[in-house]
Amino acid sequence: MTTHVTADASATRPACVPATGLRGRKRERTRRAISDAAFRLFAEEGFDAVTLTRIAAEADVAPATVFTHFASKEDIFFGRREEFDARLWEAVRPGSTGAELLDGLIVACVDACELALADEDSIAQGRVFSRVLLGSSVLGRSYLPFMRRRQERLLEMLVERAGPRVLAEPGLRAELELFASLAVAVRQLVFDVLHVTLAADEPPARVRAAVRETLDRAADRLGRAYADSDVLDAGA
Repeated sequence: MTTHVTADASATRPACVPATGLRGRKRERTRRAISDAAFRLFAEEGFDAVTLTRIAAEADVAPATVFTHFASKEDIFFGRREEFDARLWEAVRPGSTGAELLDGLIVACVDACELALADEDSIAQGRVFSRVLLGSSVLGRSYLPFMRRRQERLLEMLVERAGPRVLAEPGLRAELELFASLAVAVRQLVFDVLHVTLAADEPPARVRAAVRETLDRAADRLGRAYADSDVLDAGA
């Protein structure tokens, strides 16, 4: 059940531990409990059959508490998306050349996939995630808005990275928008392979090989497409 810190309890809290820190940790524990409960139910019954009310009961919290932390079931399911996307944003570095940007995006994609393959627990969680994802028509549709937002954010970062070039070079923004869509499509293709191989209980070595084969093929195409272009070079 959820608990509330009273004024008296707050007064007995050690002075060295800030109240905001305790609240933050309590919030994170509650969020994790909701997520863990949801995935237990998703694994047992499938995403489409589980309601937010069931998730609240499984996590032993009020339904309103679930909505405090998550906007929807989809938000719970894709709750780690920013953690996986962080590698993507880190690859868009100021001052880098187009070739360096492409290399960074490739590494970022590999690193993101490795989050699902880091250890036995991660692999087991990845297999559950992948099976639930592939078994739900609702989640298949829910992917699209997340991809769109990822593409929009990547474009914003590329435009910022290009700096004054965007205003000085007609058509550059359109070119960067095209590249952002291609980069996100490649990332999604690689993750599709990751999910299919994890769901099929392929051994980690085979999952990595399939991911790398797909990524290498796509990266080669992108590399040849932009090899003689300065479109992806950062602004001064």
